[in-house]
Amino acid sequence: MSTYGSTETGLYDSLMDELSYDQIQQMLDQIMGENSFSFSEMVRSLMHSGKADTLDNISTMMRELAASTFSQDRKLFVSILAIALVGAVFSNFSKILQGREVAKTAFYIVYMLFFVTLSSSFLQIAQLAGNTLENLLTFVKVMIPAFFISLSFTQGGVAAGAYYEFALTMIMVVNWLLAGLALPAIHLYFFLQVVNQLSEQDMFSKMAELIRDGVRFGVKAVFGLMMGMNVIQGLIIPVSAEVKNMAVVRMGGALPGVGGSVSSVLQTVLCAGKLVKNAVGVAGVIAVFFVCAVPLLQMVVSRILLQLAAAVLQPVSDRRLIRGLGGAVKAVDLYIYTVGVGALLFISSIAVISAFTT
Repeated sequence: MSTYGSTETGLYDSLMDELSYDQIQQMLDQIMGENSFSFSEMVRSLMHSGKADTLDNISTMMRELAASTFSQDRKLFVSILAIALVGAVFSNFSKILQGREVAKTAFYIVYMLFFVTLSSSFLQIAQLAGNTLENLLTFVKVMIPAFFISLSFTQGGVAAGAYYEFALTMIMVVNWLLAGLALPAIHLYFFLQVVNQLSEQDMFSKMAELIRDGVRFGVKAVFGLMMGMNVIQGLIIPVSAEVKNMAVVRMGGALPGVGGSVSSVLQTVLCAGKLVKNAVGVAGVIAVFFVCAVPLLQMVVSRILLQLAAAVLQPVSDRRLIRGLGGAVKAVDLYIYTVGVGALLFISSIAVISAFTT
């Protein structure tokens, strides 16, 4: 039994040696910095023990990151509160002492300070969302060759090539529609929402709603279309590959004298290939998740603080300033939604391919 176990382990290791993780590890180290983990060790741990031992400290890292992000954004929170409260006091005294025109001038001065402060923070969030999608696409580009090479161990080169071509198409679509169109549209949505509050007359709210609905519909359409094509491929390609595998195993079993041994070896190799493929796929899913989870957590913390500022200021501040904060919150929601769907698309695709080819 121990001899069989060592042989099986050696087979896993020999299949793993056929894959190169150097570019994957280099990209993980570049994106995650000191919070990076060993991709190859994760794959090995998943194959031998069924769990990722390298992720034991991830939860602690995420908590520390959330606390650090909250500490950084707290300055923005305090600045917005101070500007809004001073503006409310100044505006009310101006109404009492000088009349409406002075109050309007006071509001514009305060709102411009508010606009500069809020825009500075929002631009950082926008840059974070853009960098996250860019890092996601770059990481997936270097990860999928290893995954589809491991897929070829059991499905053959033709099936792996077909999946690889579809993955490249998906990367191109995400880069064009999500990174190229959705993110700039969200940027425009934010400025329309904030600029709309400069006038007492509602001028740009319908345009902003159109952009918001268009972004949400476009992101949903990309996800539905890509996943639908993924499922259709999964219903066809693995079946043809399985037929070929069964034919090879039966031909090996038909050999006189050694047929049983050859069939057993072939089945063992195929099972080992499936295990390696699934281990690489699960490791890829975990890596994609944490590549996006860290910046998403930062965006969520910023969004919570902006909404908290709006809730605290509503009883005492000008309603237009509160609507501007509300527009910023909705814009950050769109960033979180777009980046989250982009990550979920690749995670779901890897999971679907792994499930259909098992």
